[in-house]
Order: sequence, then structure tokens, then C-alpha cells
Amino acid sequence: MSIFILEDDVIQAQQMKRLVEEICEKYRLPFDFIEVTSKSENIITNIPKAKYVPIYFLDIEIKREERKGLQVAQEIRKYDTQGIIVFVTTHSEFAPISYQYMVAALTFIDKGLPYEERYKVFEQCLLQYEARNKHSIPSDDFLVENSNATVRVPFHEVEYVMTDEPHRLALVTLDRIVYFYGTLKEIEIIDERLFRCHQSYIVNTKQMSSYDAKQKMLILKSGKRIPVSRRLVSKVRNMLKGEM
Repeated sequence: MSIFILEDDVIQAQQMKRLVEEICEKYRLPFDFIEVTSKSENIITNIPKAKYVPIYFLDIEIKREERKGLQVAQEIRKYDTQGIIVFVTTHSEFAPISYQYMVAALTFIDKGLPYEERYKVFEQCLLQYEARNKHSIPSDDFLVENSNATVRVPFHEVEYVMTDEPHRLALVTLDRIVYFYGTLKEIEIIDERLFRCHQSYIVNTKQMSSYDAKQKMLILKSGKRIPVSRRLVSKVRNMLKGEM
């Protein structure tokens, strides 16, 4: 289990951590870490370090920003589409509107609940999380972690990576574009399924569909098109034939 707690009240943060530790000890639930922080950037930075699909306990109001936790959840979803998100808050009135943020939260835990009731909800969340981890298939993610960025996306969603601005890249997936700082040189060695088909493009070979010789463009399964360097045309064609 990989557990993140976002809470800016030191006392409440420690109480939450102790509660989680008690439940883990009671049911002998193994965990690699419990990260407690008041800074959302610490969570984003440490997502790639998680050995398991994480669970996130997020306070909604952070440093007097009433909806900060909801915004943090949106940011988490850019890098982790599978983790469990639980909101722990005094603002239960935000529960009905949380769907607008499209973060697929598991539940809301009201801080005002008596300790016994709060304990039971945490218990249910952790047991459900453990059950999911037991039956989960090891993640197959496109992962970039450098001094400038942390990007994590399910590999099957990746179509290609291209240069955007000086030192900035655009990761194009099936349904969105993620911008981050880095170089194509460091990207092309991440996985053998990635192929640099052009000076400015790296393609996920599993997304390749056909080659348009007239336009000199590689056509992806989604219909998107990207250029191919002349010297790499034969290699691309061989890949499409399954000869490489």
C-alpha cells in the first residue's frame, strides 16, 4: 500500500496518520510508506515512487483555499488515473459538486463524525483499497521523472511525443495533451515500444496503423498523422509488416 495524506493542520494530520497506522496494524496491511504533507507538490513529486497504486486522503480546504483539495485531485489524475481518492473535510456541502471535477473520488469523510464512525469509514476505505491492490494487474505506465517534471500515463493511452517549444515536449494521448519539460533523447530510451520516427517525433509503435507514402506521414490507429524522416521510411514499413 502507498498512502498519501494531504492536511495542513498538523494535529489533524498526525491523528489521521495514527488512525491509518492502527488500521494497517489491525489487519496486517503492508505499506511501503505513508506520506503526510500540507503541500500538494510533494504528492505529485512522489507519485512515481509508489510501489503500489496509491490511495490519497485529501483535505478539501488547504491554507484557507476552500476547494484546494478538489483542484489537487484533478492534478493527481493527470499522473495517476487508477489511484483511490478520498476527501476528508468539514465541507461536506462540496460532496454533490465533486463530480464536476471528474476525479472519481471513492467517498467523503466528514471530520465532524465521532471518532468511532470516522474510524469505520477509514477502515472500509483501506480494506477496499487493499482488496483492489491484491487483484490488480501490475501497472504498465509511461513514466518520466526528471528535475523538471513528473509524468505518469498508462502506456496504452500514449500515441506520440513531440517537441513543442525549446526544451518543452508535448505528450499526445488518446484523449489529452500533457506538456512537460525534457528532451526527446531521454524519452526514446524509456521503453522499446517507443521509436523516434522523426527529428521532432517519437511514436508509440503499438499505435501505428499504416504509412501514407504520398504524404510521407505515419497514420495512427486514431487517425492522427505524424511525419517520418526519409531515412526511416523503410524501417517504419518493416515495423508495420511485423518484421521488427
